[in-house]
Amino acid sequence: MGKKHFFKVGKTLAVSLVTLLCSFLVANEFFYLPADADEDIVVQIVAHRGYSGAYPENTLSAFAGAYACGAKTVEFDVRKTKDGELVIYHDDTLERLTGDKTTVADHTYQELLQLDAGEWFDKDYRCERIPTLDQALDLLSTTNMRVFCELKNIGDDPEFAEQVYDKCAQYDMLGRIVFLSFNYDYLSTIKELNSNQPIMLLASFGKSTLPAKFPAEYYGVNMKTLTPKTIKAIHEAGSMVYTYAPQNKGQMLSLQRLGVDGVITDYADMSAL
Repeated sequence: MGKKHFFKVGKTLAVSLVTLLCSFLVANEFFYLPADADEDIVVQIVAHRGYSGAYPENTLSAFAGAYACGAKTVEFDVRKTKDGELVIYHDDTLERLTGDKTTVADHTYQELLQLDAGEWFDKDYRCERIPTLDQALDLLSTTNMRVFCELKNIGDDPEFAEQVYDKCAQYDMLGRIVFLSFNYDYLSTIKELNSNQPIMLLASFGKSTLPAKFPAEYYGVNMKTLTPKTIKAIHEAGSMVYTYAPQNKGQMLSLQRLGVDGVITDYADMSAL
């Protein structure tokens, strides 16, 4: 793994530890803090947009930070530029970086390279750039991490899912990738390309009918809508249930007790607390 992407990792460990300790103490209206706070977290922990609690999300630094803290799985978001480049970026607009409402699809990749993807988070990350899917895969291919690759809903683009799939295949990464999306049509395209490729349907509402209506190996459900009935239905279908996005150990332990298989969280090393 390239050393330059770890340059700032050690510098933020103390800061991130304080942040995590503070978040551990914050109550949440949907979850209780378990009495046995020393209970181990044994569910799969997925680094949401990299280690986004301590680094600017969806950047190479965030992926390097997730690897450095021992995360086994990293998640990122893929979009497409005006000139067809596949890039890693989450939001519908670029407002976080530019203050305006333009989108990734409104710009060429060369135009996006002029934007700073790190300074909004902290001045120490000034000059971070929006990475391409190529750059993310090149970095992660040097690790043993699993990858949750989310295809953002960019609308009716019949080539998008296949292009993302083909790019992952170029890096010989398909064996450790799960493709995620709220858009089931994209996931259906992945299955048409390779029926054995695992997919995860993302859902804002955790209905127990999900496995029957939208077959998948994995489901990623908003933690605020997840119920034991839905978890049971998913498990009975032979699939696994992940949830997003707990922010402290109390929430994680509550979800673990609820029976989830994994959590997608901004705090990749929460289990160390």
